[in-house]
Amino acid sequence: MDKVIEITNRAVADYGFRQAVMYGANDIGRRWGLTQAEQAVLEGTALDLLISLPVPVPPADIPMEQARLEAEIRAAG
Repeated sequence: MDKVIEITNRAVADYGFRQAVMYGANDIGRRWGLTQAEQAVLEGTALDLLISLPVPVPPADIPMEQARLEAEIRAAG
């Protein structure tokens, strides 16, 4: 799940990348070489979490949100 966490961490900090993930999860998964299990978590849990984030995530909240998403992704994976 490390690749999915890396993707979501970047998406939390970079709204443009977050949009790329939200609207092109298949392409992102292919480019990052995700396994089927990782792709399922990206398209399910990770997308649900990313959609619920504020636009943009306030800079002071980025580390907290990244840690929260990482914990939920690890629990789902």
